[in-house]
Amino acid sequence: MSVGFWGAGRGWLSHHLELDKGAIVNYQIVTPSTLNASPKDPFGNPGPYEEAVMQTPLLEEFNKPEDFKGIDILRTLRSFDPCMPCTTHIYTGDAAIVQEVNTCACGIEN
Repeated sequence: MSVGFWGAGRGWLSHHLELDKGAIVNYQIVTPSTLNASPKDPFGNPGPYEEAVMQTPLLEEFNKPEDFKGIDILRTLRSFDPCMPCTTHIYTGDAAIVQEVNTCACGIEN
């Protein structure tokens, strides 16, 4: 078993490797975004992204709930990590997916 750490702009990047008789049997990368975006710590406190989103005013105008795009939430997440809105799914109501939002910081719309 081995692990390697590398300091990156948003935190520590780690690579975890397990070998068995010279063959890789498990390899995992833990990115800074994974740690920073963690929703709760072991004590139940919200992570930084979740805490910031809880305080985000929703200024987006929409007539029906299904028209909600969550742009204010995505902007808050992008302030931490420009890549995170590309992988963010927004849930509302009783844990039902109202709309999945995928955007790209590079300006290319999906």
